[in-house]
Amino acid sequence: MGKIKLYSFPLSPPGRTVQLTAKALGLELEFHSVSVLVKEHLTDEFIKMNPLHTIPVIDVDGFVLYDSHAIAVYLISKYSPGNPLYPSSDLEQQARINAILHFESGVMFARLRYVGDAIQKASQPGQVPQDRVEYALQAVDQLEALLRDGPYLVGDHVTLADLSCVTSFSFLDVMLPVERAKYPKVYGWYERMKQIQGYDEINQKAVDQLSGVI
Repeated sequence: MGKIKLYSFPLSPPGRTVQLTAKALGLELEFHSVSVLVKEHLTDEFIKMNPLHTIPVIDVDGFVLYDSHAIAVYLISKYSPGNPLYPSSDLEQQARINAILHFESGVMFARLRYVGDAIQKASQPGQVPQDRVEYALQAVDQLEALLRDGPYLVGDHVTLADLSCVTSFSFLDVMLPVERAKYPKVYGWYERMKQIQGYDEINQKAVDQLSGVI
């Protein structure tokens, strides 16, 4: 098996999705830190790999791929086809997972960035305009609705949909004044996700780091 190089940053939710996926598959990643804080993703060397200059990026024996969802699907399909995280033989299940992946990138992560930008520009730590808070909280409302029929986002077990959403939600939970009592399904799911393999070392560590600076 070729060496899998991951170019990412520990605080990147999409990067952590790839790490959680690899951990679930028993894959070893050679981690290369690319700090967006000092604009390492804008170097000529990195842009040659990814013209969109986003993280994460993987390099597997010269095959370079970016976008966390594309990477996670590739890793599952290549190294563990049929894995229930993203089952190759069940197109309906794949379609449901894909729908949630689009929700995560188009809604949850997008609104996380919207709030994050406001925090960076705020004159006081943690100060976010109320309209941005309310807009971001709509994503949590939608997540609660998506969990109405079961313990996980697609069916009764963890899938790639859950791995992707938990990395973004865990940061929203730090950044926003979320009323836990209002979202019982979300927080029940969140507690279950904290039990998955590699959660503490990959995701909780990043959550703790973010909590220390907000």
